[in-house]
Amino acid sequence: MVNLPARKRIILFKLRFNRGEPAPPHRFLMDWMGATEIHPLPAVNGILCSLPPSISDEEIMATGGVAAVEKNFKIKLNSYEVVPFYHSWPEGNQYIPQGIRILEAPEFWPRTKGQGVRVAVMDTGIDGQHPDLLPNLKGGMNFIYPGKAFADDNGHGTHVAGIIAAADRGQGIVGMAPEAQLYAAKVLDQRGEGTVYHVISAIHWCVKNKINIVNMSFVLDSYSGALKEALRYAREQGLLVVAAANNELVGEASYPAVFEETVGVKSIGADPPMAGLNQDESGIDFAGPGNSVVSTYRWGTYACLTGNSMAGAYISGLAALLKADHPGKGVGKLYRRLKERLAVPHRVPTKKLQVQGLSG
Repeated sequence: MVNLPARKRIILFKLRFNRGEPAPPHRFLMDWMGATEIHPLPAVNGILCSLPPSISDEEIMATGGVAAVEKNFKIKLNSYEVVPFYHSWPEGNQYIPQGIRILEAPEFWPRTKGQGVRVAVMDTGIDGQHPDLLPNLKGGMNFIYPGKAFADDNGHGTHVAGIIAAADRGQGIVGMAPEAQLYAAKVLDQRGEGTVYHVISAIHWCVKNKINIVNMSFVLDSYSGALKEALRYAREQGLLVVAAANNELVGEASYPAVFEETVGVKSIGADPPMAGLNQDESGIDFAGPGNSVVSTYRWGTYACLTGNSMAGAYISGLAALLKADHPGKGVGKLYRRLKERLAVPHRVPTKKLQVQGLSG
């Protein structure tokens, strides 16, 4: 007889949790299905657990008390290109990236530089010792290795963070919203890998910590109803979630960027546009600068990267400026202000023509 291994599943219940915790009816179902290694997911009214091979997903759904059962899908860091780069500006001087000029961020700066707005970078972590990021980095959490530091062991998260909110300190580089508050939500390991469970947990943490804007640079190959439900919860709680489109997909669904609960972003690249990016790709909201972007990197250094992740970070930074400029506005109004700002002909072209589900 072959002993089949237990399988990991995310289970969403129909009956609401009691103050974020499973109630007796939930625990009855968990006991019945033989669930072990249970991790509550309050954001989606569900759990991550291990199930024995003796019970099928179909049997669990047939109980009537479960809304969905799905695999704990893997997520991966969006692909990007490393561009040869030599630190060329004089020491003690400040470099203003081209994307900031394209999106005309300095127009906001006499009024606001993003102060009071909390932006979570859901990525590989952030280098908290980088001099350009240290003034604005206010906290974070490591969801890959709970209890450990959220330090960036890859570099991508640090690069994205600098685009959004590198401090205006008169040297180094400056970000779109140089006084916004940065938070690191480490959902990807050194190889750029994680799971939907990590993201759902991070979304719940963002809500608890009153984050305003979430920047996502990961992709997944499969549709995840659990992730979509978590994003719906985030939107209801007032979070604007910006997600970079998959660089490797053209004309196909790019999760999570195509979910109506996110603001999907792709790169306009250079002139001509970056190869492999389809300006008519459905489900993507906006296009932003993403070609040869210089930003912060690990160990206090700088790097030049190309990809949709860079474009998404620019839009997150712009959203932070708009939020600071109109702090009382909800997610829907913030989205519409983004749309108005980016729809001006001399600025970066936009894609989304309707506010899909983003009301408020």
